[in-house]
Amino acid sequence: MGTRSDDPNVIKRLPRTNPVSRLLYLPRGISRLEQLGEKKTFPKNHILVQAGSRTNYCYIVKSGRVIAYEYTINGEERIYNFNERNSLFLEVNVLFDWDSPVSFKTTMKSELVCIDKESLLHAISQSPEISMDVMQSIATKFMSSMEQIRHANFHSAAWKICDLLLVFAESYGVPYDGKVLIQEKISQQMLSNLLGINRVTAVRAIKELKDMSLIEQINGYYCIRDISKLQRHQAKLVE
Repeated sequence: MGTRSDDPNVIKRLPRTNPVSRLLYLPRGISRLEQLGEKKTFPKNHILVQAGSRTNYCYIVKSGRVIAYEYTINGEERIYNFNERNSLFLEVNVLFDWDSPVSFKTTMKSELVCIDKESLLHAISQSPEISMDVMQSIATKFMSSMEQIRHANFHSAAWKICDLLLVFAESYGVPYDGKVLIQEKISQQMLSNLLGINRVTAVRAIKELKDMSLIEQINGYYCIRDISKLQRHQAKLVE
């Protein structure tokens, strides 16, 4: 389907260095780093490391997805981010022998490149480029975490729902009948887990957006009727 450049629903692709997103990517150096390890395939819901334990490997996601998560005292799953294709994770824990504060698991069948500590340290010592690759990966996570804290402190649940839908639209959205269809199944429970809000609040916020004709659902997928209108609505929530 063709789209005009002035179409308000054309998704403006952000650079992968955008630190705000919870969908993590490594903005540089994947081809260099993936040569350091071995590719392995893991089934859905495979736990790579549990909270409070150490790992012998860091990983690059080549296909599939890995989430960083933990459970609250009420037994609710709290998701901190998605490690998407071409993301590096657990590099800090491997380099410094730190326990992982949260757990990591696959959410679908995933192919990962497994890199051990010795290989990573040797590569860092030999290559300034690989050193910069690893530093940028760490810095991107730090900036993303800082932005998540700011969003939690200064924005309402309704604003955060809008923001997350726009993030998903940027990453997974495709033009559909003059709208933007998010080609990723996103449950209301997933939204609440990602944003750290209760499910009732998430359901209420989604209903309000539907009542305002800003979003709809098509075959279980969220569809943003007009990106610009949703952005303007989000901006009004901080006025």
